[in-house]
Amino acid sequence: MRTLVALVAAAATAGVLTTAGPADAAKVKTYAAPFKIGPSGGDSFSYHSADGSGTVTVGRVYPIPGVINCTKGAPYAKLLVPVQGPVKKIVISYDTAAVDDFTFVMVGLHDAAGDWFGTTQLRGFVTGSGEATLKPDGGQPKGPLTIEFGLQQSSACPNADAGTIHFSKVQVFS
Repeated sequence: MRTLVALVAAAATAGVLTTAGPADAAKVKTYAAPFKIGPSGGDSFSYHSADGSGTVTVGRVYPIPGVINCTKGAPYAKLLVPVQGPVKKIVISYDTAAVDDFTFVMVGLHDAAGDWFGTTQLRGFVTGSGEATLKPDGGQPKGPLTIEFGLQQSSACPNADAGTIHFSKVQVFS
C-alpha cells in the first residue's frame, strides 16, 4: 500500500510539473534579416549607413575644437522591427562588432504616437559578438509597437570616432 501511495504521489507531482512548465513559459518570437531600415542622420562630417541585412555603420571626423560647445551632428543609423505589444523583454544578438567608446549600441521600444517604453545602450568598446537586452516599461498597448536598434554617436569636438556592427537576430518575449 505504501508503494502504491508513493507511486501515485510521484505521478501526480510529475503531472503538475509537466503541466505547469509550458503554461508558464514566455512566448518568444524571433526575427532575422531582412530588417526594415530606420531613421538615420548626421552632419557633413559624418557617415551613416544601415542596410536590411543587419549591418549598421557610423563614423565622424570633426577637426574643429569647440570654443564654448561642440556642434550637433553626430551620426546615427537604426533598424526597425514592428511587433505586437505588450513586450516583456527584447534580446538583440550581434556579431562582428567593432564599436569605439564614443559610439553606442542603442535599443528602444516605442509606439506609433512616439511614446517610448524603454531604451538601453551598450557603452564602451564593443567588439565581437554578444547581446543587448531591454526590459521595457509596463503600460504598453497591445497594439503595434516598434523595436528600434542600431548605432548612435556622441557629439565631440574635435573627434574621430566610428563603429560597425551586424545584428543577427531579434528575440521578443511576451
